[in-house]
Amino acid sequence: MQEMGVEHFVRRLKDELEPGKRGQFAFFLGAGCSISSGIPGARTLVENWLPRLYMQMTGKHGAPDTAWLRQELPKYEAANPAASYAVVMRKLFPLEADRQQEIERIVGVKDPGFDYAVFAALISHESFGPKCNLVLTTNFDDMVADALYLYTQKKPLVIAHESLAGFAEARGTRPVVMKIHGDALLAPKNLESETRELGAAVGDALTAQLKDRGLIFIGYGGNDAGVSSVLQGLPAGALKWGVYWVNESPPGATLKQWLDPRNDAWWVKHLKCDELMLLVRAEFGLAHPEEARFDRLMEAYRQTFETLTREVEARADSEEKELLCSAVEQAVREAKDSWAVELEARKYKTSDPPRAEQIYGAGIEKFPRSAPLLGNYAIFLHDVRKDFEQAEAYYQRALEADAKHATNLGNYALFLENVRKDFDEAEVYYKRALEADAKHATNLGNYALFLENVRKDFEQAEAYYQRALEADAKHANNLGNYAIFLRRVRKDFEQAEAYYQRALEVDAKHANHLGNYAVFLETVRKDFEQAEEYYQRALEADAKHANNLGNYADFLEKTRQHFDEAERYYQLAVEADPADAHNLRMYADFLKNVRKDAAAAKEYYRRAKEADSRHKDSG
Repeated sequence: MQEMGVEHFVRRLKDELEPGKRGQFAFFLGAGCSISSGIPGARTLVENWLPRLYMQMTGKHGAPDTAWLRQELPKYEAANPAASYAVVMRKLFPLEADRQQEIERIVGVKDPGFDYAVFAALISHESFGPKCNLVLTTNFDDMVADALYLYTQKKPLVIAHESLAGFAEARGTRPVVMKIHGDALLAPKNLESETRELGAAVGDALTAQLKDRGLIFIGYGGNDAGVSSVLQGLPAGALKWGVYWVNESPPGATLKQWLDPRNDAWWVKHLKCDELMLLVRAEFGLAHPEEARFDRLMEAYRQTFETLTREVEARADSEEKELLCSAVEQAVREAKDSWAVELEARKYKTSDPPRAEQIYGAGIEKFPRSAPLLGNYAIFLHDVRKDFEQAEAYYQRALEADAKHATNLGNYALFLENVRKDFDEAEVYYKRALEADAKHATNLGNYALFLENVRKDFEQAEAYYQRALEADAKHANNLGNYAIFLRRVRKDFEQAEAYYQRALEVDAKHANHLGNYAVFLETVRKDFEQAEEYYQRALEADAKHANNLGNYADFLEKTRQHFDEAERYYQLAVEADPADAHNLRMYADFLKNVRKDAAAAKEYYRRAKEADSRHKDSG
C-alpha cells in the first residue's frame, strides 16, 4: 500500500465529497473506533476474561499462571492477547446465550463520545452525507446509530441481522448501518467458525454496495476471514474511488494480501479516532451539537474535547501537533452558548484570575440558569480564589438550576468532604450524583476515595474503583488512585505498579501520578535512580506542585543526603503552598535535625500548627 498522511487524507476526502464531484464512499468501522466511548477492545476483554476463566476452572483468584496458560491456551501470546479472543470466549461462554449475554453487558450501557458525534455530523450532513452515509461494521454496539439519534436529526436504517441484508441500499440522505457480524441483541457472531464465512445475503449486499464506492477502514484489525473473502471476490472495477486503511497497524494477513497489490490503496498511519475526527470536524466545517440535546451527552463531548485539548497541548512539537492545535483553536472559536464562556475563562484561570472572574461574571449574567457554567464558576472560586463561602453559594445555585446534574452533585460532594468536613452530607451528595448517573467515572472514583479514606470501608471502596474503571478504563485519576489503594491497603505491589503505569500511559505528564509513582519507586522498589527520574519528570510537568516538591526535598535529604539541594526544594515547596502543614513540618524537621537551627525550626513548627488549625477551622 502507498502511504498517506492523516491531514492529506482528510483534505482529499473533503475534496472528493464536494458538491459537483462524483466520489462516493463507504466507511468500515472496527472495534478501535469504540474504545474512546468506553467499549473495551479485544485485548482488554481477553485480559478481563482470563482471570474469570482461571477462577472457573481452578477455583483460584488472580491472574492465571504460566503452566495453566500453556495447557489451556497453547497459542496464547502475552504480547497479543486479542489473537486469543475467540478461543477464550468459547471456553468462558460455551453457550450461544452466554456469549450474547456477555456482549449485551459490554455494549449495552455505553454512549457515543466525541469521535462518533463528529462522524454522525459528517454522514448526516446535508451536502456531504449522501455521498458517504453507508457504514459497514463488525462491531456489535449501537454507537453509530446512537450518535445519529442523539447528536443529529437523522435516523439511520440499521441492518442488524443478515436476514435484512437485502435492504442495505444507501440512497438519498438516510444513513445506513450494516452490522456484518450481527447485533448484540440478535445472535452476534464471535467465534472463528461463525465469522469464517459471511452469509450469502451479506456477501451479495456488500458486493452490490461497494461496486461504485470507495472504502475507508477505520479502527479495524482486518482479521476476519469472511470479510476478506468477500472483498477478494469483488468484480474488477469495484471500489472505483479507492481504499484507505486508517490504522497505526497493518491489516491482518489475508486482508493485507488483498490490499498490497492494489495501486488504489493507501495506508493512513493514524490510531486515535478522536484525533482523526477532530481534524475532520475542522476540515469539513462541521457544527458542534446543539446544547439542548441531552445535557449528559454534551458533558461527555466537552470533557472528551478538553481532555483531547490537553493531550494535544502536551505533545512534542511537530507538524501534526501544529495541525491539531489549529483544529482545537478553531473549535474553541466556534463554540457557542455557555460552553464558550467556560472555554474562554479556562485560558486565564491560573495566569490571570481577575480576568477569568470577569468572563465568568459576564457569562453568568447572560446565562443565569446554566448549571454547567454555575458549577464551573463554583470550582474556580473553590480551587483558585479559595473563596469557600461564595463557592458554596454557586454550587447551590448550580443545583437549583439542575438538581440532577451529576457533575455538579459530585463536585459539591467533594467540597463538603474536603472543605466543610461534613462527611455525612458529602456522602448524601455522592449518592445523589450516582443516582443521577451511575456510570459517571469521576464520581465513582471520588466516592471510592471517600469510602477508602473517610469511611475506611475498603471492600466497598475497591468495588467502586472497579466500577469506575469499567465506566472508563482510561480515566487517569482513577487509575492512579486505584494504584495507591493497591499499594497502601492491599499491599499488592505488582498490581499497584501496573496501575501506576497504566495511569501514565493515559497521561504521561500527570504531575500527581508521576510524583506518586516516584514515591512508590523510592519506598517500595528502592529503585532510587528511577525514583529520582520520576520526581524530575513530575516537576517538569508542574514546577509548582507543592506535594512533589516536598517529597523530592525529603528524597534529596534522606536518600541522597544532598542537603543544600534538599533545602532549596523545601523552600520551593513552601513558596508553592505556604499553608501546606506537611511540608512546613518536614522543613522544620530538616532545620532542627540537619541545620541545627532551633530558632528557624521553631518558627516553621509554629506555621505548620497554624496551617493545621486554619484547615480545621475551615470545616
